[in-house]
Amino acid sequence: MWRAVIIDDEQKIIRIMQGIAIWNELGIEVVGDAGDGKEGLELIMTEQPDIVITDIYMPVMNGLAMIEQLRESRYAGKIIVLSGYSDFEYARQALRLQVDDYLNKPISLTTMREVLGKATAELEAAMQEQLQNERLKDMLLVYEPYVQKKWMYYVVTGSRDADFSAIEEANSKFKASTYKGHLVLVIEMIRTERIAKLSMVDHNLFYFALNNIIGELAGESWPQSELVELYSHHCALLLHIDEERNEAATIAEAVKLAERIAQAVHTFLKLEVSIGVGSIKREWSAIAASTEEAFVSLYFKSRRLSREGQVFALPESFTKEEHQLYLGLKQGLHPFHMYQELAEAIAHARIDQAVAVIQRFIIQHDGINKIPAAHLRHFCSELWGVIIHALAQSGIVSDPFQASSDDYAAIEAMTSAQEMERWLIERLRQIGEQFLASANVKHLQAVEFIIRYVHEHYEKELTLTDIAEKLAMSRSYLSHIFKQTTGETFGNYLTKVRIEKAKALIMEGKHLIYQISEMVGYKNVPYFSTLFKKYTGMNPTQLFETYNSGFSSNSENNQTSTSYPTL
Repeated sequence: MWRAVIIDDEQKIIRIMQGIAIWNELGIEVVGDAGDGKEGLELIMTEQPDIVITDIYMPVMNGLAMIEQLRESRYAGKIIVLSGYSDFEYARQALRLQVDDYLNKPISLTTMREVLGKATAELEAAMQEQLQNERLKDMLLVYEPYVQKKWMYYVVTGSRDADFSAIEEANSKFKASTYKGHLVLVIEMIRTERIAKLSMVDHNLFYFALNNIIGELAGESWPQSELVELYSHHCALLLHIDEERNEAATIAEAVKLAERIAQAVHTFLKLEVSIGVGSIKREWSAIAASTEEAFVSLYFKSRRLSREGQVFALPESFTKEEHQLYLGLKQGLHPFHMYQELAEAIAHARIDQAVAVIQRFIIQHDGINKIPAAHLRHFCSELWGVIIHALAQSGIVSDPFQASSDDYAAIEAMTSAQEMERWLIERLRQIGEQFLASANVKHLQAVEFIIRYVHEHYEKELTLTDIAEKLAMSRSYLSHIFKQTTGETFGNYLTKVRIEKAKALIMEGKHLIYQISEMVGYKNVPYFSTLFKKYTGMNPTQLFETYNSGFSSNSENNQTSTSYPTL
């Protein structure tokens, strides 16, 4: 039942309004009335009605002054103005105050029914959207692939999102306890201007292509492995050891895989990577420690494990200064799980929480001022990279918050932890202002769900209607928020994902073109070829020849070979 109040200085009008038969018909209850704007304001603050029907000309306080105070107090209900005067200036002021309807007396019953019906329909839609958002959160919690990935993220990082505190049962599905050991490779993408300026859609497509490359190579030489995306330009490849093996031989095999990954990423994505190798852990609960070791290996980059590739392990010995810094890293001065917490806060528009993360980092490390300024600048640069990356993932990046040379120039000028803290917090506050001005924030969960679902079901006959039904949300609503947040239509995004997967399948060299077309969701091969050329600039056969030539020459240098069928 919706609640309404009537505010008019003519009691006759109030009695007539209260007596009309359409209230029950529309599910509205009149919960009070008032004879002037002041009394009306008090009534509204007390009753908090869904609908306010008010006159303009009233003693003590007129209707427009009352509405202005309601807007200042963030009243969110519907406001319908009934005026006995056709005054353009009053109508203009009412429009500025965003009233829902402005009607001149006398009002017919038919008009009143239409106006109130429109108001209740909009109230119903707003309520449904709120319920849908709550339902979406519940859906995300029970959507099994999402939960499993979140749990894997927890295992690798040793951190846990508060929203997933109740999914311990996921551990029963995580079979790590049956393995004899585990080690982690941390893959760091070298930052470039091209990567820094990726949109949300392009960023996800880029990581989709990267995941395809890593997944394909790991699947060939280390099938028992799992890829986890981390903060900024990092991801972790968790390698499971399914039998008792010589530790040195196992590390050597992991390094060989790391070298192949670095080579393939450079060949196909034109991107340089560095890879840190953690030590072998026998218990699944110690996997996060292997991740930390891989990160520290990347920080020092002093113990190279490969002749050509950028593959590193923990140093076997430290200088005195390095040992002091290493102790700081072990005590949390390089806490990758803290970076994850910062990224989560930014991605979900929790700016105050992000500021608290930075402040806690400074407070908890009293010895931070003893760290050389060069290392402080390195940490600040990493933190800023985390923030920029999280903004890109959220789809709310504008030019002022892309990583710029001015930002890194400011970082290079820093000489103390206090300067670093002030600069980062100031930038976070600026980002917070942009978040508040953006309509995208409240839709991020829905868009994230759509993107994830597309990446997992692209080969099927997939439509936005299918996803809308799974989320019990309207198709038009999902279409609107997806385009609003990503700048892409759902159809265009689905096509891009399919083309990226087709490119990865061509890279494998194991399938014919018509097979690849079906594998990515297209039964019509000519149509697939047309789309492929539109998005890549060449047809599938041409792309195969380009990849075949590039990869074969590089593979020969590494004494490996890849066979391709005739297309």
